[in-house]
Formats: sequence, C-alpha cells, structure tokens
Amino acid sequence: MDHDYQLVLRRLREERERRNLTQRLLCYNMKMLQSHYSRAESGNKRFSYNELKGLCTSDVDVLYVFTGKKSKNEEFLKAQEYCLEEILCFLNTLYNVAKTAKVINRDRTSFGAVREQLEFTQYGRGGAGGKNNIFYCVRNNRNYTQQKMADELGIDIKKLRELENGRIMPDSEMIWKMYDLFQVSPAFILEDTKGLWHELNFVLDLLQEDDREIVIRILSDEHFLVRK
Repeated sequence: MDHDYQLVLRRLREERERRNLTQRLLCYNMKMLQSHYSRAESGNKRFSYNELKGLCTSDVDVLYVFTGKKSKNEEFLKAQEYCLEEILCFLNTLYNVAKTAKVINRDRTSFGAVREQLEFTQYGRGGAGGKNNIFYCVRNNRNYTQQKMADELGIDIKKLRELENGRIMPDSEMIWKMYDLFQVSPAFILEDTKGLWHELNFVLDLLQEDDREIVIRILSDEHFLVRK
C-alpha cells in the first residue's frame, strides 16, 4: 500500500470521529459489513467504487478525505439545490476564466492555482464508466500508450483496459492515484454533487477577494440564465 494512501485513511478516520459517526453508521450508507469496513479503514482492503458512492451520501467530506483540501467558507454562493451538471458548468467556467487570466496577466498567481486545481474539467463528464471514460481521457490527453499509463498507475495493462472500457470500476486507492498523479478530482470520478460543491468553494477560496467577487457575479448570472 502506498504510504500517501495511508493519509487518505487517516483523514477518513478523522472525519468520521469529528462528525461523531460510528463505523456501523457509515456501513449503513455504504451498504457493507462492518468487518469489511474496519479492514478497509485500516488499509487491509480497498473500498469499492459503489461503497465510496455510498460514503458520498454521508456527512463525511469525501473531497477532504482524498485530497486534504477544504474550503474555509462554504457560503461564497448562496446555498441552493444545484444539480451535478450545473456545478460542473460552474467549475468549467471558472477554469476557463483562470486560463484566460493566466494568458493575459501572468502575475495572477491565484488564478494559476485555480487552473491547476480544475484541470480535470477539460474531460467533460469523463466519469469512471461510459463513453468519455476518465482513464482513457487522461491517457489520451497525456499522449500515453496504454503500457505507459498502466505503469504510472502501478497496474497491469489488462486491468487498465478493463478500467478504460468501464468493465471494472476504480477502487479507493485507484481514485486517489488519479488525483495524486493527474489532479483528477475524486468528486468528479464519483460524480459526487456535494463533493464538487466543496471543490467549487475551495477554488473560490484560492482567489483574491476582488477577483472572487467578480467570479461569483459571473457564476450567479450563469445560474440565473440557466434557470430562467
């Protein structure tokens, strides 16, 4: 097991205890036996994709668990019922603004940090399954051969092909590796609406206050146009 993946499990325990959640309560969300959960939290097995989807429905901040990042302020935008597609649209808009700002003014370091954090938005809806599979999209974007990509992920080429075709889904360590190696948000792979909302607020937190106010105005107008 990769040493850094142990930090993911440590943050999971921290989040669970901070929110006064027992393993048994999380097992209810994740639809797994407590004995299996205990082994996974201690690093003796991996959480499956579906189990992680269940974790996303709990009070645990899954984005923080995988990345160690969280926003200091979750209310930059007024709390509303945003759907997955709308939050992805917000993130993509913010990514494009950050890219443009970098080209025009290279001193805008806060926009540079946003751009690096949101590189994954270029893959559209490239989740773990379906047509725009994230493993294929990242490999194609990096111009990697399947063997090179498999070597980067520490798996054999047969497993990579299965992942690219959506015949198997990534487990918790593979999702962490996609973030660690390629900055692909775990919330993006898991299609976790709440996690992407946390990420949106995190990247807004990276901006200087005057830049943030302008961006929030852009996103608010975008929301109004979509919902009009």
